[in-house]
Amino acid sequence: MKTILIPMSVIGCTGTVCSLLVIGLLLLSSCATTKPEEFERAGIKGTVVPVDSQGEEIVMEDKEEIIINCIPVQGEVQLGDRTVTENARGNGDFVVELRGGEYVVEIFLEGFYVRTFNVVLDRNRRENLGEIEIQRIESGTGTPLKDVEGEDVIANEGDVNIQPPTN
Repeated sequence: MKTILIPMSVIGCTGTVCSLLVIGLLLLSSCATTKPEEFERAGIKGTVVPVDSQGEEIVMEDKEEIIINCIPVQGEVQLGDRTVTENARGNGDFVVELRGGEYVVEIFLEGFYVRTFNVVLDRNRRENLGEIEIQRIESGTGTPLKDVEGEDVIANEGDVNIQPPTN
């Protein structure tokens, strides 16, 4: 902002009127603002998509239960006491505000495999991780296998029925 000095005698004002004019100009100039450059804070953003073993999206999963865990790394050491944790929104989108530096990012959802990866963030830059798929853990059949041919497969072999002692 430039300051222009004009002698009051040139304007032709004196005394109180001139003082009020100066005060008015100062107030008017203080109202003029310049928009500061906006910097986006450092952090990560993306969308978590729960999928089944065939890679198909599981639409009915509660995506607000997805946990994004960001652990700062200094050298080779993870600083677990400075972990930043956020939950995804209902559509799976997330934004985590972080400072610049290196992080281990873990994405959790109960019943799904944990996704873990490293991210290095520059100051005032948000990294878009895009779409991140997490796969549901599928349970097996649980049928026992036998070494000897001809041996019958016993369903639920190994199950124990424990009864309380009787007096």
